[in-house]
Formats: sequence, structure tokens, C-alpha cells
Amino acid sequence: MNTHDLIIQNSFVLFLRHGVKEISINEIIKSCGLSKGAFYHHFESKEKVYMDVLDRFFFSYFQKQNVYYSSEILIDEKLDRFINSFLSPYQEIADLLKEDQLTSYFRFLFQAAATYPDIRIRVNKHFYRKGYYLYQIIETGKETGEIRPAVDAELAARQLMNIIIGVTILEGINTMEALKKQIRLVIFDYYSLIKETQ
Repeated sequence: MNTHDLIIQNSFVLFLRHGVKEISINEIIKSCGLSKGAFYHHFESKEKVYMDVLDRFFFSYFQKQNVYYSSEILIDEKLDRFINSFLSPYQEIADLLKEDQLTSYFRFLFQAAATYPDIRIRVNKHFYRKGYYLYQIIETGKETGEIRPAVDAELAARQLMNIIIGVTILEGINTMEALKKQIRLVIFDYYSLIKETQ
């Protein structure tokens, strides 16, 4: 791991465990085993580290969406892929933190959104994008006859995304297994409500 990535990763763990305001540059330097010169070669301030941490562990991390809209793939499989893609970054974060719950991660993210309006806009866009994936899945399901034609795909995707976000935050205090189970349960329960009955 290069020095830049080491600083980002160690800072992320420190910020989540102790809070951004509570961690000093000296504590970051110490956790990385670096000199001040090495730190300042890569970052001009703690705020810059903070922004890079957000980019690495939220915005770029959660772009790993791997959802297929092909009409040859059944809705059940598309939804399974969505679930796996949605949750895989959370699992990687839990593994990195060596903790099986995500309350510190959500606190970190909400603190960032509350502190920086541009971060709040980017977070909203991120979840809007996830909702658009669901919209595409629902639309292709209508085309293939798996979902009732009368279903408003945009409204259904928005409702389902809101439910998923709520469950993710509420179940984030439990284990990753509990989170996975609940996300799967709410998505497939919702699907059963809009599914075309033959």
C-alpha cells in the first residue's frame, strides 16, 4: 500500500472510531508510522484527508454497482445482484474496521452531510443513482411480464429505495448477516406486492 492510501485508510478507521474533530494530524501521523514531512507531502490539512476519505470510502466505494437489465435475466436474479452489489461495500467496510456493525460509519457519513452542503448533495445523488437501478429493474420486469403493467416504476423504485436506506441504517447496529437478511426480506416482500400473478 502506498503512503497516500495508508494515510487514507488509517484516517478512515480513526475518524470512525473517535470522530473527525477528535483526531489530530499528529494522531494520524503516529498511526501510520510516518514523519510530518511524509504526511504533508501528500496532504495539506486534515480537511483534505477527510474529503479524500469520503471519496474513497463512500463515493468511489459505492460505484461498484453491478446490475444487469437484460430481459434474459429474471427479476429474482436481478434483485439478488442488486442486493449483493448494494451490500458488498458495507461488508468491506465492516471487514476493514474489524467490526460487524456499521453505526460508526453512518454517524461519520451523516456528520459529513450535515457539515458540508456539497457532500449532502453528492450523497443524495448517490442514492438517487441506486434508485435509478431499481427503476430500470422494475421497468424491464414490466416489459417481460414479471411485474404488473400498472405499477409506476418511478414511484416503486423511490419507495423501495427509501425502505432499503431505512433498513440499512436501523439494521446497521446489528450484524452484517442481520442486515443482509433484512434487506433481502424487504426487497423480495416489496417485489411480491408488485409481481404479476399468472
